[in-house]
Amino acid sequence: MISLYYNLIPMPSMPIASEIEIQLSEQLKTKIIQSIHSNDGWISFDRFMELALYDPEFGYYTGSLRKFGEKGDFVTASEISSFFAKTIAIQFKEIFRSLDKNIIEIGAGSGKFALEVIQSLDSENIDHYFILEISHSLRKHQYDLLIKHLSPHLFSKVLWIDEIPQEYKGIVFCNELLDALPVDLIKKVSGIYYQKGVGLENDLFVWKDKIIKDLSIYDHINLESLPDDYLIEDAIHIKSWINKINESIAKGVVIIIDYGFNHSEYFHEQRSQGTLMCHFKHHAHDNPLIQVGIQDITSHVNFSYVAREASNIGLHINGFISQANFLINCGILELLETVNIEDSALYMKSVSEIQKLLSPSEMGDLFKVMTMEKNMDINFIGLKNNNKVTKL
Repeated sequence: MISLYYNLIPMPSMPIASEIEIQLSEQLKTKIIQSIHSNDGWISFDRFMELALYDPEFGYYTGSLRKFGEKGDFVTASEISSFFAKTIAIQFKEIFRSLDKNIIEIGAGSGKFALEVIQSLDSENIDHYFILEISHSLRKHQYDLLIKHLSPHLFSKVLWIDEIPQEYKGIVFCNELLDALPVDLIKKVSGIYYQKGVGLENDLFVWKDKIIKDLSIYDHINLESLPDDYLIEDAIHIKSWINKINESIAKGVVIIIDYGFNHSEYFHEQRSQGTLMCHFKHHAHDNPLIQVGIQDITSHVNFSYVAREASNIGLHINGFISQANFLINCGILELLETVNIEDSALYMKSVSEIQKLLSPSEMGDLFKVMTMEKNMDINFIGLKNNNKVTKL
């Protein structure tokens, strides 16, 4: 087993954590250390990431710290502009011509997307808006936001759930969810394959690599095709996530928006050290072993892998398109035309927001939209031009 210290002291440019953040991080660190000790001094990285993000008490996503927006660690599309949700609502309306008017949003964040979609659809175009949220603090935040801004009638359509109802008919939507599912880390060095894990030295988290003796465990990756000195993330939880959705849906549409690539782009030589990234107070870096529980940890999505696993269980993949093209197809530029151009401040603000959603240098190309159908066959307005599903 090979151990390696890795940037254990925060970089000079790293924002300073508050006393409360430090206390929460230390409490989670204690729990992770106990897990390492009980597992002979080593845990896989996916287990470490699971604890860091989803520990029931102190995990990043399950804890009480603010995560979204300018005062959080990162900004999602719905936080950038209301045009995002309003445009997606146009696609929802089209789908509802052929499907029950139900929406499940998995991981609703601040609740802003839900609020703006419900307001855009109004009571005639939606029966239920389900929110599947694991964080109790986020549930409360979402509840407070929605009850404040929705009429009692519209608010009555919102239900928080712990799992997708059986025989569900409707839309399943998630934005920036799959990138936060725990991943395993596999590295090939001089023809030898290693599983990266986490251990302890001097009470600090360190990388510890184990030689992989049975490559058949990873036959879904085809490790033998990897070049030397190449690190990849194995999204081991995506398959079970897709299975749960498929088992619950009787008839419906799944819309996934996230940053990532198809297979050929994902395994490009420029990404030989993987795509794992961390975010703390809008500072991006690549060290997940520090700031545990108070920083986000993500990896880019291999959409070809998602498509393959979904297709294997009978879901039909009908769309893979950049976020920019999807939003343009749905009519985001037409929505911009409804803004009063004589109100120059509002108009320029709207232009700036839409630029961030569409620009290749911002979110436009890196973020992709994947759509799946079960027991349906409809044409999506969001896919009418530049659908790259054949590239998966």
